[in-house]
Formats: sequence, structure tokens, C-alpha cells
Amino acid sequence: MSNVVVIWNKRPITIKTTPSKPLSEVRSEACTRFGLSNPTSYILKRGATKLDLALPFRLSSLAAGAKLDLVQTSSASVNPISIVLRTVDPVSQLSGTFAPSTSIWGILLKFEVDAKAAGNQAINITERCAPSGNQGQGRLLYVMPVVRVANRELASFAELKKTLGELGCGARELLMLRFVGTEMPYEDALMEIAGMSKELETITPASSDCNTPESDEKQEVEKQDVVMEDTPPAEQQQQQAAPSEAETAPTEAPQLEPEPEPEIAAPKIAVYQPSTSATPAAASFEVPDAAYEVGIAQLQRIKESYHTASLPQRLLSDKELAEKEAATRQEMEKINLLKIKVRYPDGYLSQQELDGKATARDLYNLVRATLRYPNEPFVLMIPPRDVIKDDACRLTLGLKLRSGASLHLAWAKEASDKAKSSPALNDELLKASKELPKPAAPKAEDYMEIDEEHKEKKKEEQPKDRKGDIEKKLKGLLRLGRK
Repeated sequence: MSNVVVIWNKRPITIKTTPSKPLSEVRSEACTRFGLSNPTSYILKRGATKLDLALPFRLSSLAAGAKLDLVQTSSASVNPISIVLRTVDPVSQLSGTFAPSTSIWGILLKFEVDAKAAGNQAINITERCAPSGNQGQGRLLYVMPVVRVANRELASFAELKKTLGELGCGARELLMLRFVGTEMPYEDALMEIAGMSKELETITPASSDCNTPESDEKQEVEKQDVVMEDTPPAEQQQQQAAPSEAETAPTEAPQLEPEPEPEIAAPKIAVYQPSTSATPAAASFEVPDAAYEVGIAQLQRIKESYHTASLPQRLLSDKELAEKEAATRQEMEKINLLKIKVRYPDGYLSQQELDGKATARDLYNLVRATLRYPNEPFVLMIPPRDVIKDDACRLTLGLKLRSGASLHLAWAKEASDKAKSSPALNDELLKASKELPKPAAPKAEDYMEIDEEHKEKKKEEQPKDRKGDIEKKLKGLLRLGRK
């Protein structure tokens, strides 16, 4: 067990940590020991770098005994969080914006209420039940919604009460929802849900309405209208307020409507089936003999490489290294689209399209959405065995990945046998999979083009060479150039 040192107002305290302990719990424990009431209004910093509180200690790149600063954030810097809720069975997606003080249970409840208000009466997230008997007989037992967010799985009422700020969620978070049967009677669960709903009545108005810059401007305008001398009557104010509410309602409804299933697989993900042939694709066609012949142009390139390698080389200075790194960084920043290939244990291959500024966490979330069991632990590896961490590291700058890079997916040791033995991809992507395009057979003309270009250049230089040969012969006959 290791520890970290948290400093607040030049007062250091030591907090014990484990590899799986989230940094949000380190912050909460530090606030408790310092006597601070609201941990969500504080962040952890290491020097000038703000730490991602959603990461566990083993993925935070912190060494044992690291010194962290506990810094209070202003209320103006608290931004709303965009939430995307994805359900595994059936596959659907809901989205919305919430304040950091909103609990996970409050998010589930609001999605359920808004979906029913939009006409989807079949949705049921918080009040599911199933009979205890195998044949539909017996007592009704509660089916618990289990949410995976910020590298953690919340599977109880106490855990679902935690807010986004307590979990250390960032500006965008993906919530993976699945349902697990419990031994809790359905009546007891309803009483627990009723108690949680009463607690949310006072929190929901403040948490669900996330102020945006446009709403702040509207509030300022309304305040200015009240201060004016010629104020309109109350009836006119109500008539003016009604259209504004009607304008805001349609903007929120489309975000909460379930997205169609095909949009999950396309256009960002393409799935290819494993080859059914025992012969590799490269051995399915004959390679022409010209492919093994070394041309003159290739020999010249080999000679130039030998000459370059024989020259004395010196180590680059710090300035040259910084310039080289800056040039590489500029090239990386120009990348707008990344196409990453992921090979699954059962041989299927998927191609993901990501933004050029995407992080490893974005890649993990995108791959996790393709799995049949998204809550099972897995790792992505750069062949042969370099494991990619599920953190905020940039794919281009941090991991040096280029478009077309190929990664391997492997199940972790903690994954269940059911996940390892079943197909890795979900049914929707398996149905949308297609055969991998076969490479085109090479032609002999493709290898002859370089030599033909070299021959043409040689023909152009032949007249000059002949004149030089004649001059040399004449000098030899006349014995010129000798003393």
C-alpha cells in the first residue's frame, strides 16, 4: 500500500492509497480530514497540472509519496457535464446535460421521465422486477440498474446516490447501463426508491437546469426589464414567458429521444469478418519474378543509405531536440481524422474513426460500445505487448499512433469465462459485418516503371557521356595532361 501527500493552506496530510482507489476518493478523504464541507468544489493539482479525478491511482501516473495540492474552484468555473446513456439490452442511447451536483440516480430518473413524456411509455429503468421462480411463480424481486461510469461500476442504491462531481466526471461522460437481478423484495425496493425521490425533489431544480451563457444573458435581460420604469402588466409578462418555454422545450426533447440502432455501427465503425480460408491472402496469387529483381534505382538508394550510415554522426543538442519535437508536434496537430483497426480475440476486425485529438479513453469507450459484454474488463495492446492505459493520453501525441494503426483487444484476467467463450461483438455489429477486401494481385509492369524511368534518364545523359569519352581518348592519344 502506498500513500500520497495532500497540501491545503500549507498543511500537509498523508493519505493511504491502493492501485484501484480513485482520485476522487482521495479528494473526499482529504476534505474530510481538513474539515471542508463540500468536496465537489475542490480539485487536486500536481504543480500546475489538474488531475483527472475519475482515474484510479494506478492510471494517474503518480508515484508513491507524490505531493498534491488541494485547490478550491470558483462557482463560475463549474461547467455542465454532457451525459450519454447507453443501454446494452436493448441497444439504445439517450443524451442530456446535467450539473456536477446531479446524482447518477437522478440522471436515470430524469431520462426515464423525459422519455415517457416524449411518448415512450415502455421504458422502465428504475422500477424493474422479476419473479423469483424459474417458471414465473414466486415473489417479485427487484432488478437493479448497474451503471459503469468513470472506470467504476455502481451496483447499489448507496453508490447510485453519488453525484457526478463526487465521481470526478469531466465535461463529457459515457454511462453504460445494464440490469442485474437481486434478492431484494420488490416492495422494499419501492420504499427505498420513494425515499430517494423525496431527497431529489429539492436537488432536481438546481441540478437539472444547467445554466448556459445564453440563459445567463436572458436572466440579465429579465432583471433589466424589472428595473425599468415602464414595466409591462403581469398578463403580458406571462404571455412573453410562455413562448420562451415553448421554444426551450423542443430543443431538449430531441436529445432524449433514442437514436436508431444503425447509427451506432455506422459511419464511425466498420466490422470485417475473419477469413475462412486456410491460405493467407498474400499467398493466394503469384508474385511476378520482377518483384525479386533489384533494379538500378534500388541499388542507388541502397548505396546512398550506406554512404549516409558511414558518415560521422553527433548527438543532437537540446535546442535541436526541442525543434525536432516541436516540428513533430505540429505535424500531429494537423491530423484531423484517425482510422484505428482493432482485432478481437475471435478474429473479427473493426475499424474505428476518431477525431485527431481523441484520447485513449475515447478509444476505450468506442470499443467498449461494440462489445457484447461491455462491463467486462479488457485491454487494448499495441503489438506485440504494449498495453494502452485507459486515461486521457492523446492517441497522436502521447501514443504516437497514426491513421491505419492496428491494435489487439485482449480480455483481462478478471473477465468471466462467458465473455471469453462468447463472440466479442454484439449482435448488431455481427449482422453488419462484411468480408475483408482481398488485396489486388501485383503486376510485372508495376515493378518495371522505376527501371524504365531510370533508362529514360540514362538515354538523355548518353550524348554528354559520349562527348566526355571522346575527349578522354584524344587526350590519351596526344598525351595531354602529362608533365
